[in-house]
Amino acid sequence: MEGYRDYCPLSRAAEIFATRWTPLIVRNLLLGCETFSELREGAPGISRTLLTQRLRLLEHHGVVERRETDGGRVVYGLTESGYELAPVCAALGTWGETWIELSPEHFDATKVMWGAEPQARPHHAARRADRRALRRHRARAGELLAPAGGPARRGVPPPADRPR
Repeated sequence: MEGYRDYCPLSRAAEIFATRWTPLIVRNLLLGCETFSELREGAPGISRTLLTQRLRLLEHHGVVERRETDGGRVVYGLTESGYELAPVCAALGTWGETWIELSPEHFDATKVMWGAEPQARPHHAARRADRRALRRHRARAGELLAPAGGPARRGVPPPADRPR
């Protein structure tokens, strides 16, 4: 992957975060996904190879950590620097909600429900201890998929000068 070759912090950060699919992977991790399958489920259309490449890129740059559980299962999680991307994801989602017009092909109830209620998915039901932390991080992330004014938006107040 060819970078900008620029000293600017924005261009250096964009080389990591602004690659195709990466914001969705970070969003999914913020929403509580941990396994490769969960991450792939939250990014329909991404190939296994590309998801692997993006996870390795994020791991290389200290955004994601990969670990094996006692049972030998591989799980992914955000590092401190990864959680610092929550407001970036929220701002990008708010900008898209405000300025990008939706058409009927963008409306997929499955995707909206998937993002709005990750704790309702069966693979999250057993993680009671993680739910409080997940709620904190989801609130910090601003509930990126919920429609404006919906109950999930309560973590991100709208800017005063934003057109409605």
